[in-house]
Amino acid sequence: MAVKVTTLVENYVKGRGLFAEHGLSMLFEADGKLFLFDTGASDLFIDNANVLGKRIEDVDFLILSHGHSDHTGGLRAFLDVNLKAKVFCKHSVLTPKFRGNRENGIGDITGLDLSRFVFVDNFSEIMRGVFVIADICVVNENDTHFSNFELLTEQGRVADLFDDELAVVIADDSGFSLISACSHRGITNIISSVRRYLPTQKFKYLVGGFHLVDSPLTDALCIIDYLKSDLPEHIGVCHCTGLDSYVVFKNEFKDRVFYNYCGLQFLL
Repeated sequence: MAVKVTTLVENYVKGRGLFAEHGLSMLFEADGKLFLFDTGASDLFIDNANVLGKRIEDVDFLILSHGHSDHTGGLRAFLDVNLKAKVFCKHSVLTPKFRGNRENGIGDITGLDLSRFVFVDNFSEIMRGVFVIADICVVNENDTHFSNFELLTEQGRVADLFDDELAVVIADDSGFSLISACSHRGITNIISSVRRYLPTQKFKYLVGGFHLVDSPLTDALCIIDYLKSDLPEHIGVCHCTGLDSYVVFKNEFKDRVFYNYCGLQFLL
């Protein structure tokens, strides 16, 4: 299955008329369907889509990776512009989130049309060949990124272990591609969870953020050591990976690695 990917929002941009922000939003075209993975931090993804000749009105479904504002900030704008798409996510994406004193989640859900939401909890097929992996098990605790993140619960604020996180898997007979957003639960743990369902398939593309900004080099090396035993053909890093860590991955895996900047279009 040929899948065209267009990165609508990312921290860095290349292309006339496009703008960047701290956030992530990616548009996928597959089998005549359009789906969006995250909405960035604002309605910028709509403006960038228009510049690139893409119509957000035509998107068939939206997938939310987790509840942070740099991935859900454009949600209301999406629902205003697009009147048909369902929103796939985990129910806990709606839980208020904080980083220090800053509200860092989806915000006030008053007036949000929850009838358009489809809540998933496991490995679920959204359309032919497109899955979400929502049951991400933490096997390697060294590759988790929970520090300073909190949830607001009935018991007060507690540590956020990112039970709301999910990733996208696109699979057919030729292999599979994995698209993550921030990988708070760890990209190695996400890959391990996918391998429970696709143990022998060829690993074609790994695309997303690995949450390595301001992290010690050992965090990147932990991921690199894992990937050496399950190496994708292509690795597209972006967003919270950080440019320093991108260089580390590029030096290790050479031409397999590319930066997934705003405006980039490629085929999975």
